[in-house]
Amino acid sequence: MTTITAPTAAADPAQWVAWLGILHAATPGHLHICSTGDWTGHTYPTNQLDQAAAYIAQLDGREGIYLRITSLKEPLAPGRRGGATDSASLPALWADLDIAGPGHAEQDLPPDETAARQVITTSGLPDPSIWIHSGGGLYPIWLLDQPWQLTDSDQLDAAKALAKDWQAVIEHAAASHGWRYGRGVGDLARVLRIPGTINRKEGLARPCRIIGGAGYRYTTRHLTDALAAAKTRIAPEPATTVGSSLITPNRDRRPGEITPLDDFNARATWTQVLGPAGWREHYRADDVTYWTRPGKQTGISASTNALGTDRLHVFTTGAAPLDGGESYSKAGTYAALHYGGDHHAAAKQLARQGFGTPLPEPGADQAQLIADILGPTPATSPAVPAPVQQPADPPAPTTPPAPAAPAETPIRIWAPEVDVTTTAVAADWLREEAGRGRLAGLFIRHDQVVHTPREGEDGYIPLTANGFNNDGPAQIRAVNDSTLASRITFTYGCYRIVKRDGKPEPVQATFPRGAARISVDVPDMLPNLRHLRGVIHTPLVRADGTLLVAPGYDPGTGLLHLPEPGLTVPAVPDQPAAADVAAAVALVDEMLAGFPFVNQHYKANYIGNLLTPLLRAVCPPPYKMHAVEAHQPGSGKTLLAQLSRHIHGGVFRAELPEDDAELRKQITAILTVTTGSVVILDNVAGKLQSSTLAGLLTADVWDDRPLGATAITRASNDRLWTITGNNLAIGGDLPRRTIRTVIDPQQPNPELRTGFAIPNLEEWVIQRRGELLHALLAIIRAWVVAGRPLPPERASDGYSRWTRTVEGIVTHAGIGGQFDHPSTRVDLGTDDDDWAMFLAAVHRAYGVRKWTAKELLADVDTGNLMNPAPIPADALPDELAAKAARAGRGPVGIAKSLGWWLRNREGRWAGGLAVRCVGEASDKAKLWQIRTEQDTE
Repeated sequence: MTTITAPTAAADPAQWVAWLGILHAATPGHLHICSTGDWTGHTYPTNQLDQAAAYIAQLDGREGIYLRITSLKEPLAPGRRGGATDSASLPALWADLDIAGPGHAEQDLPPDETAARQVITTSGLPDPSIWIHSGGGLYPIWLLDQPWQLTDSDQLDAAKALAKDWQAVIEHAAASHGWRYGRGVGDLARVLRIPGTINRKEGLARPCRIIGGAGYRYTTRHLTDALAAAKTRIAPEPATTVGSSLITPNRDRRPGEITPLDDFNARATWTQVLGPAGWREHYRADDVTYWTRPGKQTGISASTNALGTDRLHVFTTGAAPLDGGESYSKAGTYAALHYGGDHHAAAKQLARQGFGTPLPEPGADQAQLIADILGPTPATSPAVPAPVQQPADPPAPTTPPAPAAPAETPIRIWAPEVDVTTTAVAADWLREEAGRGRLAGLFIRHDQVVHTPREGEDGYIPLTANGFNNDGPAQIRAVNDSTLASRITFTYGCYRIVKRDGKPEPVQATFPRGAARISVDVPDMLPNLRHLRGVIHTPLVRADGTLLVAPGYDPGTGLLHLPEPGLTVPAVPDQPAAADVAAAVALVDEMLAGFPFVNQHYKANYIGNLLTPLLRAVCPPPYKMHAVEAHQPGSGKTLLAQLSRHIHGGVFRAELPEDDAELRKQITAILTVTTGSVVILDNVAGKLQSSTLAGLLTADVWDDRPLGATAITRASNDRLWTITGNNLAIGGDLPRRTIRTVIDPQQPNPELRTGFAIPNLEEWVIQRRGELLHALLAIIRAWVVAGRPLPPERASDGYSRWTRTVEGIVTHAGIGGQFDHPSTRVDLGTDDDDWAMFLAAVHRAYGVRKWTAKELLADVDTGNLMNPAPIPADALPDELAAKAARAGRGPVGIAKSLGWWLRNREGRWAGGLAVRCVGEASDKAKLWQIRTEQDTE
């Protein structure tokens, strides 16, 4: 019997020395020790345990120190951690049972040590040789009497299978209690904390220690037999179902024909079987799916495909009409759920829906006989997806038919799922359901509940006002009480209880808006509603340099990855070689070969902006506006801008609104409704000078109060804003917030050019989108692996982190030119001249006198020859002058706009003058004054 030691607050070298001996004293090969922060670790021959113990002592103080269970064939090359195929021998089997508490974010874990031990008891596996408390959970260890030497591939495969199925049995036992069990535990390269070290996860100091055990060592045969017995208890051999001759009694079926029940088992999915009955998928682990029964808010009620059986194993006793502890086939489950377990009735209905191999075409008499036997198809019979039609004389299959792809259910069958008899009960159900199951498309964004329909799905509203505009691949729709109640009504079987003949009976009902309103009003109190920072449609690089490639919600970034259908991005090497980067740059160059960039700096600007949507987690927005320019129409500027949208997904608007209020509406609509990372405003004409646009480009959050609304609309500004135009004139504060790409074909009628290497470039980009994304990600990933080299800091504004990052990536990839080179920037002189002219005119009129915006505008000359005003109309900055011309009351009608203009430029010097706020007038209006350079001396 192993001695139990009490926990201590300090490391215990005696325990780790003892553990090395217990596990590896008789093990051939090399042992492997690693730690948090250095997972590659060190290897030591198993006959040099003293050196390994000394290394553990050096690591003391790390968050965690770990020992690999299997020994290694040979020392690992620098930087390698080793996989299962590097295993030399297996000294023990193990489990890793997490306990709820610090360091474990997962729900549904065993609450304490006693509960965790119960998992092993339930599994039916032998008593562990040793129990280890890791500080956050338990390690049951089953020691072998002698190490299992994995001398060839057959031995290695057998050990892998034993370890994997051992964990599957434990996972199934944990699920039977409603608890999760970790994935990947059975990997032969698994490492576990070393007894005697300290678990410092979450900033705590909890000892990892041996706490007991049976002390037995087992033979490999003993553990293999024990596993087989445990697997039999989980998935006993199903009884053979005798098929009924449903269509032509007393007639043998031809070879290759199958019954409706067998056909249904082969081709239906568990989601099709369980979903209509209200079962919800709780989570998946490897090939096993765990389910939550109807009426239960959370937790595990059953599993499907445990140990590869393709059967439903019911854990709970509250899943009537399914019995707890029983195992069901798909057809058996269907029969139990809808026909009280009557397989004959279930088979008749499945035959009506086309399941089972059809017999030869019957004559008229035989067709009537079939109709007499089957009877009419009831309107309320549970519907299942129709199977694919078989040929009249099918060949005899040599293997079971593969399940057909799920087809649309022909009719929706109502079944009672959600009790809405009272608003309180319905609200309590919604509190737990919002954000998961069939409502997993609900999120919280800026304290508002939103839904994310994709193009072509219910809820997606295409923009039809202008056929040239495009909203991109997905939208985000605000959810109110009405839309939420309607969505639930059409998604779930809502019912209320009424009494008929003195007996309670469920009747179909709609979900109450009052219950939906309660949830919409307090989204922060919905525990399963996840925070949505944004929606992406392509992989991107996380802040730590890893790639976010898996579809779905990513908790670390708060981003929802919704890849567009058909998009496949080849896997990016974890450490791209120089040849990978060269090939990536060559592909981008091939795409851009037909565009006549004015110089390499402008091309670097374009490629840098092409990389930017993949960097939003590495260097968050806002970003400078990307201006794609040409000297004359037909040069290809719109095509060049569109390529970025085709690659990343985005929004296209055919023109930029001239009115400031309309521009704000457009920005708000784009940021609150659409999700594409690139926004293109095409064919900007005239001088672009907008305080609204300037403010947008410096904020990562956009606030707006729509016309007629009292509440402020808030949205994340996580886009790359792009404009196109010929000879763009950019003024106001926009020049400092713009990065330019300029092309020049240097010929008249450039639209008549021919002989391009890629004739239909847009189609080429769309078809090779996945390869182009792979290339851009490889370029970024290579920069990450190289240590993220950055150029010297050239500015200290809010864009500095972004511009340095992109310049570092472009330079590391060997791309010519410099990103955001000074020579490519917009000339600031014209705008400063306008501002200086305005300040000079006001100073001439007022001197050091204090004034309000309203008073100044009343003194703007409107052409009245009998009463000329002291401030010329042409002294107003262009943007304000244009607004004054449109205002019905003339200049005095734009006092609010002038007030914002002054606040945004307070203290900005031009021509030796600046404006300062010097207090408030009696009506609370701000007082302003012109200051000169002499005033500062």
